[in-house]
Amino acid sequence: MHLALLHDGRPALLRVEGPPGAPLALFFHPFPLHADVWEEMLTACAASGLCAAALDAPGFGGTPPLGRLMTMDLLATLGACALDTLGAHRASIVGCSMGGYAAMAFMRLFPERVSAVALIATKATADSEEARKNRERQAALALSSGADPVLAEFVPKMLSRDPPPGARARVEELSRRATAQGLADALRGMAARPNSIPDLIGWKAPTLVIAGEQDQLMPRAELETLAKGVPGGRLEVIEGAGHVPFLEKPREVAQLLTAHLQVRVRD
Repeated sequence: MHLALLHDGRPALLRVEGPPGAPLALFFHPFPLHADVWEEMLTACAASGLCAAALDAPGFGGTPPLGRLMTMDLLATLGACALDTLGAHRASIVGCSMGGYAAMAFMRLFPERVSAVALIATKATADSEEARKNRERQAALALSSGADPVLAEFVPKMLSRDPPPGARARVEELSRRATAQGLADALRGMAARPNSIPDLIGWKAPTLVIAGEQDQLMPRAELETLAKGVPGGRLEVIEGAGHVPFLEKPREVAQLLTAHLQVRVRD
């Protein structure tokens, strides 16, 4: 089902699967997609006894754009609002790519509300100056020429070199619900995020890091650094998958996620 929530007087869309009142897993989606990208993972979590929820970030899917900088801290506070809406004090937090940046902001702002963390195809380091300039170029391009030219830069790189049938069409379909304003706001927000490396040593929540073996957007070294930075952090590599491994190898990723999150439930 889908729920509408209000955050700072603005609406946001939240997709929810699983039994009400069950331990919660909250998913933050990758750029430039939206919450429906998590469909198989939400279904798997619900089947394992969790309540799984996924937000549409502002400007993506069913949430209207902000029209201003969308910081990762803002996404984290939106996630906290989702927990409040669902009546949950704590949740496991799952994030991919941009969603991983939001998850790290959530850990910094609300560590007492996190029972476990799963990070996919993301990094803890801040953008380099070159990367920030490129994001600003893409943000300006989105606002001047619309979403299509920016999506054309990202979408072909999100999958492995030989993705399974239907995967590319699905990514393209999911990306079509990104607004030009949402793209620009998110690109600028990602560029402004801080370096999270110093925070990792203080994480108490059990952390799983998942990499796609053929990720064309996120260097493996970044995932290795992230996993090593968290006490007890664990890295799993999905062979033959790209930047969104849960789309190309949903069964493998779902098994990893549910096992990691269910351990926290049993504890």
